[in-house]
Amino acid sequence: MTVLIIILALIVLLVAVVLIRTAAFKPPRANPAAAPILAPEPAAEVLGRLSRAISFPTVCTQAYEGTDFGPFEGFIGFLAGAFPLFHKTCELKRINGYALVFCWKGNKTGLKPMILTAHYDVVPVEKGTEAEWQEPGYSGAISGGKVWGRGTLDIKSQLMAHLEAAENLMRRGFQPARDFYFIYGQDEETGGRNGAAKVAEYLDEQGIRPEGVLDEGGMVVSGVLKGVKAPLALIGVAEKGFCNYEMTLSGEGGHSSMPPVHTALGNAARLVTEIEKRPYPAKLTAPVEGMLRNIAGEMGFLVRMAVANLWLFRPLLLRIFSANPVTNSMVRSTFAATMARASDAANVLPQKAAVTVNVRLLPGDTVDAVEGYFRGLAGKVPGAVKGRPGTDISIKTLVPAEASKISPAGGETGPVYEYLEKLIGEFFPNAISSPFLVMGGTDARKYYRVSDQVYRFTPVLVTDAEKNTAHNTNEYITIENYGRMILFYERFIEGFDPSRG
Repeated sequence: MTVLIIILALIVLLVAVVLIRTAAFKPPRANPAAAPILAPEPAAEVLGRLSRAISFPTVCTQAYEGTDFGPFEGFIGFLAGAFPLFHKTCELKRINGYALVFCWKGNKTGLKPMILTAHYDVVPVEKGTEAEWQEPGYSGAISGGKVWGRGTLDIKSQLMAHLEAAENLMRRGFQPARDFYFIYGQDEETGGRNGAAKVAEYLDEQGIRPEGVLDEGGMVVSGVLKGVKAPLALIGVAEKGFCNYEMTLSGEGGHSSMPPVHTALGNAARLVTEIEKRPYPAKLTAPVEGMLRNIAGEMGFLVRMAVANLWLFRPLLLRIFSANPVTNSMVRSTFAATMARASDAANVLPQKAAVTVNVRLLPGDTVDAVEGYFRGLAGKVPGAVKGRPGTDISIKTLVPAEASKISPAGGETGPVYEYLEKLIGEFFPNAISSPFLVMGGTDARKYYRVSDQVYRFTPVLVTDAEKNTAHNTNEYITIENYGRMILFYERFIEGFDPSRG
């Protein structure tokens, strides 16, 4: 009886603790009553400059040396003519030929510089889809309140908005307190190894240590998470890593009329099955946990209770997140078998079969650890020669890139984030600002070499469907969004607090 009373008392205590913590938990909320800063509609000449920028097919190929750099030179020349005051005021250094580093000198010494960055390469318009575009993919057409074409959303618009903002400020006689660097890469879509990586190396060699870096990566989005009605202003504070693992299994060759029980390709398929059956362990990283804490107020009492008491409900939340591909990618290093290669003829047994698995790595997980994990799973698949487990497999890592560091999000350790969040609140008062883990790769990761405060945010308000036009058919940006971008960057440059240097 005494034991039962103790158990009941502990249960009551547990419930009380959970409820008290839930009641005390106060996630941030949107402020729809506040009046947002409204940007004027861009003038015709401003839209014309964006339209012209989109017309340059600056497509960087995977084989960098095979890139046609004619459009890149054309684009660089166009910028010089389009923004004469900016080019007169700023020193330009070209790194590795096509990466552009502009420096606008500040009027105070001893302050760390700030970097605004973007990229001007674009992905190609997929062959065979040209007729599906409402406006041609490199037209820069202005119609229906939108500017159309590759780079409108990813991300020449950001570059152009930077320069429009700076040119406007220069016309008014403004000079920043600290140096501002405007950096534009030429190969972000293919990994940034020849652009941003070389620029970061240059900055490091010159001893340039910026206060912070602001790149693309997050936006203000609506309709992304079920149950969240308010728009989310997602500030990327980290990004997943990536690696392709090519796994080759050996087998008995010969004529297909006398096959072994398992061919090399069959064993490769069995290995893929093992990998899909055994996903990597799920976990909450700091950016995802921060996002959960910020949006919990929008998702009802039960979710708020779970987030307020992660010490108790973390395993349950991870199970819930794991059930959906979108949220699963937020809490797990994901595995996707994407390619296979074996025999060249239908009646020939393959002596080797290869499969490629694309992995997106959470911060804290590593390329080497995942390779070890795959080797362990390979041990469960009999080798094709003499049936020896795991002896006839080789694993090659292709284009490995570890997950990025995690930038501070708020407080005294993150003044750039704090200022960015304040400005977002003024332009998007009905949105909830939140740290965010970027699923893809950006140039931003390269700049951790010189700064700990690296953030990814573009000030546009988009639906989930609009966001997905990037890299897709009918990419566009609304004129309203573009005007807002220009004013946002004006305020960012004008208002960044020099006392934080």
